[in-house]
Amino acid sequence: MAATKRQYHDSTPNTNRSIFKSGATNDAQLSQSFTITDAYSISSVKILVYRFGLPETITVSITEVSGDNPTGADLAIGTFDADFITEDTDGEWIEITFITPYELSAATKYAIYIRNEGDPTELGPAVYWLGVTGSSSYSDGQGGRSLNGGSSWGNATADFNFETWGSNPPRQINLSYPTNEDTEITLQPLLQWGINGDGAQEGDLLDIYLREDDANFTTDDQLGFDVDATLNSNLQIVAGLEYDATYHWQVQAADSEEDDLLSSAVYSFTVQSFSPPGYSTHPISELPTGENNQITVRRLVVAAKDKIYYEDLS
Repeated sequence: MAATKRQYHDSTPNTNRSIFKSGATNDAQLSQSFTITDAYSISSVKILVYRFGLPETITVSITEVSGDNPTGADLAIGTFDADFITEDTDGEWIEITFITPYELSAATKYAIYIRNEGDPTELGPAVYWLGVTGSSSYSDGQGGRSLNGGSSWGNATADFNFETWGSNPPRQINLSYPTNEDTEITLQPLLQWGINGDGAQEGDLLDIYLREDDANFTTDDQLGFDVDATLNSNLQIVAGLEYDATYHWQVQAADSEEDDLLSSAVYSFTVQSFSPPGYSTHPISELPTGENNQITVRRLVVAAKDKIYYEDLS
């Protein structure tokens, strides 16, 4: 699924703050927190920046927050070569694509964390992130600044211009019955499944497979082909299973309009054992007692004059 713009702050900038590194003690880093409503997979961010000198490589990541400040490990990370961005103080929007997208949780605050982890050779090179002063500029987060390499943070007294880009997380088919490695299943189980996230969508088509002993499915193991997921979330098996046999089953995503539907895991289940009619024996002699676990009905049945007559002899 194509990425779309999610959170953003793009007001006309009236200030900037710098990211620079000079020696072991001067290490200015910046951050901007943001709050999301719905979960999505973040794949890139855009920031409004310009440079002075040759700052070399700048690292941009997504982190969790403590208050509004970055904390913990990088959740998603990317870099850009700041030597090639504009020197115009109006800045330019650049996009940093993360090495691996990260699924952000709904109703959660995160931070965009920017720093120079290189070793600039020119005295005083810096990247300037443009933003807006004023406490009400961006209500869903806050700009932050550290002058000691992220050891401690303070309010940057500005909210920086940014955009986050991402896509909805893939939808997954989940098997619900029989559960994985379930036992004592009847000969005619009702296979059931669901689709997480936004659920079944128009254009979702499913293939259902069932195979004895292993999961090496072929077309011969297909119970359903191009099944409309918006109309079907179960399939009744009416024949073909055997007692004491183990079967593997899977619901595969045959098609979806956004190509965002993932097949289910493979589950297995075992059919119940056959329990034939039995009879009772005496606990000492072990001889049959004449009792059994069946109910016997005796009737005299006669057909005459296009009618059936019977008498209960029990």
